[in-house]
Amino acid sequence: MAEPNAAPKRKRAKYTPAMRHDALLAYVLLVPTLYILFRIFVVPIFQSSVWSLYKYNLMDGSDPKPVGLGNYADIFRLQDFWTSMGNTVYFTVFSVAAELAIGFFAALLLNHAFKGRLLFRGMIMIPWAMLTLVSGLLWNWIYQPGYGALTVVLHNLHLLPESSNPLWLSSSTKVVTFSAIADIWKMTPFMTLLLLAGLQSIPHSLYEAAVIDGAGFWKKLRHVTVPQLLPTAIVAVILRIIGAYRVYDILTVFTGDAKTSTSYLTYNYAFRYFYLGKASAMAWVSTLLILILVVVYMVLLRRNQDSHL
Repeated sequence: MAEPNAAPKRKRAKYTPAMRHDALLAYVLLVPTLYILFRIFVVPIFQSSVWSLYKYNLMDGSDPKPVGLGNYADIFRLQDFWTSMGNTVYFTVFSVAAELAIGFFAALLLNHAFKGRLLFRGMIMIPWAMLTLVSGLLWNWIYQPGYGALTVVLHNLHLLPESSNPLWLSSSTKVVTFSAIADIWKMTPFMTLLLLAGLQSIPHSLYEAAVIDGAGFWKKLRHVTVPQLLPTAIVAVILRIIGAYRVYDILTVFTGDAKTSTSYLTYNYAFRYFYLGKASAMAWVSTLLILILVVVYMVLLRRNQDSHL
């Protein structure tokens, strides 16, 4: 005897010939797009992984020779590789941390109503909308000795003697630091935009409940805003870690030294020296390091969450 409260069984939808035809047509139409994506993304990834195991130089005209992990061993013995790796990690950590901090407080400010908020929102997007090459040239002019804006402002504020014209970009460390400042100026609006979208998705009822419980600004920030904003912040930081680690444009404008970043060093080996094997190995090491940075960030974030439970 059937139970009176038993839920009725759902009947499976029957596919009509017209529905099957539409589904087949959809798959057929997807084939060209999937093929293009396969050729653009999957094939180069597979090809570079194979090339990294071969001695392959386009200039000598010889066939690729398998060397196993020889290319990886060679680049690990290369001092320029370690210098560029250190510069890139420093650039990534410094710029992403600053962008997250500044972007968070800017998003908090823009999330509140004040006169001219819409105008201010539009204005802060200008650096992000500007071409990276243009912003790099702008900041390169700012850092120029003698006539650069930074030197002129410091002279006018009497923070720098008139006779002093420091070379702001005289070393690779200074180049990376001042390049990171330029990147922070350009990419902080992107971080702000993502965090602002996350703030606006937080239900207002949570803040009302916190007020009823007697929470002030800081308690609401700690117990409501930050936990609710965390998923958005994770996505934003991961995107910026990937983008900052692959930095090429700004450092190319500031200096022609390949040791300033792994992206520039990889470019030189691939398109100037035509050592495709070593360049592919550098690219894979860089990819692995990006994954390590992301995993470290996620682990530290998880530990911080567990400590507050």
